[in-house]
Amino acid sequence: MGNSKMNAMSPVSVDIPPQSAPHLKGNMGFLGLFFSVLAYNAPMVVVIGIIPIMVSSGAGLGTPMSFIAAGLILGSFAVGFTRMSKIQPKPGGFYSMITAGLGRKVGLGSGLVALLGYFCVYAGTFPFAGLVFGELVHSTFHGPDLPWYVWGAMFWIACTILGYLKIELSAKVLTVFLFLEIAVIVVYDFMVFINGGFEHAGISMAPMLPTFWLDGAPALGLLFALGMYGGFEVTVLFREEVRNPDRVIPRVTYAVIAVAMVTYSVSSLVFINSLGVDHVAAAATADPTGSMTKSLEAFGGKVLSDVATVLVNTSTFAVLLAAHNITARYGFNLSADGILPKRLSGVHARHGSPHISSIATSGAGLLLNVIIVLAGVSAIGFYTAMLGITSFVILGVIFACAIAVPIYLHRHGRNHSVWSRIVFPVVAIAGLGAGLSLAAANFPLLVGGDALAAILMAVIIGVFALGIVLAAVYKRTRPETYARIGRQ
Repeated sequence: MGNSKMNAMSPVSVDIPPQSAPHLKGNMGFLGLFFSVLAYNAPMVVVIGIIPIMVSSGAGLGTPMSFIAAGLILGSFAVGFTRMSKIQPKPGGFYSMITAGLGRKVGLGSGLVALLGYFCVYAGTFPFAGLVFGELVHSTFHGPDLPWYVWGAMFWIACTILGYLKIELSAKVLTVFLFLEIAVIVVYDFMVFINGGFEHAGISMAPMLPTFWLDGAPALGLLFALGMYGGFEVTVLFREEVRNPDRVIPRVTYAVIAVAMVTYSVSSLVFINSLGVDHVAAAATADPTGSMTKSLEAFGGKVLSDVATVLVNTSTFAVLLAAHNITARYGFNLSADGILPKRLSGVHARHGSPHISSIATSGAGLLLNVIIVLAGVSAIGFYTAMLGITSFVILGVIFACAIAVPIYLHRHGRNHSVWSRIVFPVVAIAGLGAGLSLAAANFPLLVGGDALAAILMAVIIGVFALGIVLAAVYKRTRPETYARIGRQ
């Protein structure tokens, strides 16, 4: 595994401080970090857009259990992950943790791939944002019917401004949006429950029974479900901007997984009951996007349905802002280690933010979208491909971290229990390995075609290989840079 003995033997004769500079500044507490991370999951988009698709073409009636299974797998990963974050309290997120466990070569390759994955979410979501906001303006508020990139530009401007400023401001904005999303979802779930679901026949718990666990395509259902928890892992990426990180980060990590698991599993059970256990699959297949909207209107009235439609837009903006902030910080950390241009590791004197990396992120996202518009690429096709890359890449990086955690804890965490060092990490490796295998097998489905899948997979593998090669070159030619890889 690359240079896994590097940390223990440290043959590079360069005096590197325990935690390499520069450092970001911030004062986020539990709620700020919680909502900043949960925003990346886009709960409203999942409930309205993803759950009906999972019921129609994924796990079917087993959808609630798919979310529970995915939550348990990622919860198992979080046990060792949070332990390691305390023992190895360095910035850099996965980039740092994988380096500490699997060596600098694999660490740098994983760091570059993670940067690619989060940037794809940021750049790729603008077309979707433009489409849904344009539809809201034109259809709901009877405004002008303009191209998606006009509306998408508004999202870009807002993300650029907020991403430049201190992280607490972004956290406050995301807190308001996410609180409203969760509130609407809770109201909808409650209304279905008290009204007894389809034809007031009562809430059926049949989807929770083992009989339906393998309904539909359970493997695809698990793959979908794992992808809906993305973002919880970046709690460690914000370490320097969090108040009392050793306490806050583990709590937020578990809280995000738990809230997502309860929200998605309960809401999918409610959705199934709202249309009837015997009818939901046909209804969701016939109208995947409209079936949830009709359910919202049937049980919450037009007001709740309209509010949910508006919140899909704020939820999409929350994803963009969260992805922007994550991408900027990956760029900052890779720059701080000398991998990317040094200027990107500048820290704003007043805001404590990675403002140069933030500007670069905004510029790269804008450039890619301008190219897409000029080339006449389908907005939805581009969005699908970018999210397909992210789904595979981030799951792969989490899997690499799941392997790195027990290796690191074996060397440096012997005082921790066997559960956190071995048992839970093994469960996580098995579950995430299965998910990654499914993602690889279904990659053409994720990105929208076999030919495109081959090209994009080559890009992903190429970026990972580039990191390994760069690390090997730096080891011989720039030992001071090699020693800093992974913020070590």
